[in-house]
Amino acid sequence: MSNLEKYIKRIKEYISKNEDITETEIIRYVYLDLGKKLSFNENFIPFGNSKKKQNLYNYHSRNIKDLEECMESKKAICKSISYIFEHVLKNIGIDARTITDANDERNCPHTFNLITQKDGKQYLVDLQEDIYNIQSHSFTKNFGASVKDNKKYVISKFEQEQMDRKNGYINNDEYYSNDYLHLLKYDSSFIEDFNEKVRFILENIDVYDNPNMGYTDRQWHHKTILEEFFNKKEFDYQNNSGKIKMIDCYKDIDNKRHYINCITVQTQNEPEIYIYNKKEYKYCQMNFIDFARAVKNGVVLYKCNIQGLNKAIRNLNEVVIINGK
Repeated sequence: MSNLEKYIKRIKEYISKNEDITETEIIRYVYLDLGKKLSFNENFIPFGNSKKKQNLYNYHSRNIKDLEECMESKKAICKSISYIFEHVLKNIGIDARTITDANDERNCPHTFNLITQKDGKQYLVDLQEDIYNIQSHSFTKNFGASVKDNKKYVISKFEQEQMDRKNGYINNDEYYSNDYLHLLKYDSSFIEDFNEKVRFILENIDVYDNPNMGYTDRQWHHKTILEEFFNKKEFDYQNNSGKIKMIDCYKDIDNKRHYINCITVQTQNEPEIYIYNKKEYKYCQMNFIDFARAVKNGVVLYKCNIQGLNKAIRNLNEVVIINGK
């Protein structure tokens, strides 16, 4: 039995054990459950060039083999995530269709799902856009949107909250992590120094453990948080400009690629370097020279530059030559 077949069997068993479950609650449960298991494929964004992205996009289809590969690797893109969600729901008797954004003129247009319930209720869901929300224990932003106006909810926030309490996603002790941002904003409002404020936020950026969150989903999650605190001159994710920048990097160890969430913060001298610690669920500051040494020893920066880094590496090389003599 394949992973996909096992998953559908488990969902059917969950439904049979919860006889009072509604169709909307089933859809919501699968949405959250799949969101906890899948991650966006880093080889598509940010580490994919145009050709690689097009090949990945074209490769994914409704073919069961393709879907099974994604379930096995737990890596997918919007297209494969939509197909998986559609396949699971159809196998439990729910009408779900994968559709493409008609306004997206890119070579790899965004895809998501259209749900039509037995009671006639119809709405949009976009699991790929909500994976980082689900894995950070946040309120989902892309479930139950109106077909006519995707800024309005057909499934209200209150209704979603009631379902989330019922399925155990939240409770009184562990509510949506979005509420934590209010506390973070309040505490950080007393910090006047810009760099100290950034350090405080980066060191307290995650309230819940998220061990299964992939590189890209984590970056998108942290991007949304930083946008809550800083203006475009301070942090501009789209243009990768401002005093705060996200740096894409990785290191190959024993033929396995390890992705590293990295952030730099501008200062009057060399920038401050922050590396995400997956065990502590926060960014930890790294000495600039130590970071230069790490790059010299195999950490790869992907399509980005850090002010003063090349000079620091040259200085390290000169020290090696002098010591060698």
